[in-house]
Formats: sequence, C-alpha cells, structure tokens
Amino acid sequence: MTKMYSQKIFNNNSCYISGLHRSGKSLLLAILPSLKNIDIVNKDPVLSLIPSLYRSGEIKSQVATYLIRYIQSNINYSNHLGRKLNLRKLDETSIFNLIDSQEHIDKIYLKKKKDLHNVNSNKVSFYDIHNALLDIEIWRKSNEKFKLINIERSPIDIIYSWYLNGFGNHKPSPINQLLVYKHKNKLVPNYAINWKNEYSKLNEMDRIIKIVSIHILESEKNFFKNKKKDMLRISYEDLLLNPLKYLIKIKKFLNLKSSIFFDRYRKKIDLSKIKTEKERKKKIEFIKKKSSKVYLKKLLKLELDYNNCKYNKIYS
Repeated sequence: MTKMYSQKIFNNNSCYISGLHRSGKSLLLAILPSLKNIDIVNKDPVLSLIPSLYRSGEIKSQVATYLIRYIQSNINYSNHLGRKLNLRKLDETSIFNLIDSQEHIDKIYLKKKKDLHNVNSNKVSFYDIHNALLDIEIWRKSNEKFKLINIERSPIDIIYSWYLNGFGNHKPSPINQLLVYKHKNKLVPNYAINWKNEYSKLNEMDRIIKIVSIHILESEKNFFKNKKKDMLRISYEDLLLNPLKYLIKIKKFLNLKSSIFFDRYRKKIDLSKIKTEKERKKKIEFIKKKSSKVYLKKLLKLELDYNNCKYNKIYS
C-alpha cells in the first residue's frame, strides 16, 4: 500500500508550550525571552485543531501526524525567510519580545533567499498549543525531537475563568478556534461529543467542571503512562512565585547554553495574580451557587489533588 511521504520538519529545534485554556501559558511565554537563545513563539490554532479531529474520528492517525509535520515545517521555513513575522508589539508572539528582535527584522530586507542547506538553529522556537497531554501519542509520532512544557493551575481558578469567558456555552462565531458539533440546536465542543446528550442537559457550570475534570484526569493518566525526560510540568502558582528558578530549569531541560536576562522581563510578573485564601473562598462560593452538589464535590477533589504533596516531586 502506498503511503504519504512525510519529510523531516525543516529547522526542527522547537518545544511545545501546552496546558488547558486559562492555565497560564501566557505568563511563561512572557518571560521565556529572558533566555537569550530563545527564538520565535508560534501560535497556529490549526495545530491544536488537528488532534481534536483525530480524537473525534474525523481523520486517521497518519493524516494527523502528516498535517502536524507539514504545518510546522512550513511555519519554520517562513520564519527562516522572515515571511510571517508578528510585528504587533502587544502580542505575546511578537518578535519585539525577543532580545534579538533585530535579527528577525533584518530578514525582511534580504533580497535573496537565505541558504537552506544544513539549516540547524542553535535557538529554540516554541509552539503554543492546547493540552497536548490529551493526545501525547499523536504529538510524539509527529515530531522525533518532541519536547513539551506543560503549565498547570488551580482547577478552581481555571473553572472560574472558563465560566467568566463563556466556555460552557458555545455560540456561532466566524473566528471560533475549537472543533464543535451541532446537536439539538446546541453547539457541543468536540471533547463532549461522547456525552452530548448529557452536555445539553447540564447547566453551564456543571458542563465546565465535567470537561475540566475529564481533561485533568486524562492528562494525568497519559503523563504517568508516557513519563519521559522530554516533558516538564510547571505549576502556574509556583512560576509566579519563583520565575527565575523555572527559567533555570527550562534552560537545563532544553540544553541551552544561554545567559538569563530576567531583569528585563521581571515586570511581566504580576504578583497580584497570586490568589489569597479569602479570594479562593469567594470563587468557591460563586461556583457553589452555579453548580450542583455532585459537580462541586468533583471540583473540590480536583483542587485537593492539585494541592496534595504528591505533586511536589513533579513540580520541584
């Protein structure tokens, strides 16, 4: 049987930054440029869509891995030529966040294509994707140099944020970046398609708690099943308190010979985002009013597990 030929990923020296929506990836992306040998941060929603299509049975594993490799290779190629640089200064993927931003600006004015032979950057670029641990096998198959940094956060904070952002009640949108299905005149996210009838009946907060619970538990199972040295897990709360500590860990994880210029990016750390016990209780009370007893209990168990000392060995 003839199979699609999947070439090597062009200039493949990258790392995936992953986590649930609202888990705190933006914080890490804001301070990563402290490491001098950091390259462009790439954000393409299609990359997160492909595993969803595979998980929902819309495409086969071979197609999913082919598309992921194809898209990454072309993004890396465009970056190498300076074709699609993000010049919007306030974006977290802007080249102006990088210490060596001028190096990328210079590419725009090159009259000839840069030499494409033996391209192998000593700088690490990044791909911002959603919850890679759900589909860890697909990502590993797609990239022989797979590396993942996963950001994790208090389930209470995530669920509270999801509710405020309307993640439990999807509406038609021309800029939607999530695979959704139509069921009984309601839009159902792909990760709830196997329990679509229950999704339609649950209230908005219970939907969110169930979805986040499934994602966290499935991610935990996949992490311990596939636990290797190519994955690094970081607690959002600990990152806020100890940013330099984690920059050093990331530098070691990526085998970077790089100086750390944290003072330039220190202002990105907003310590007001560290929630006090009083603030956390207010969120719980809010969630309690919007959820059933069954799902509130699930949430409190998730929070207890997250704060349990057994996680110390993972994040230390």
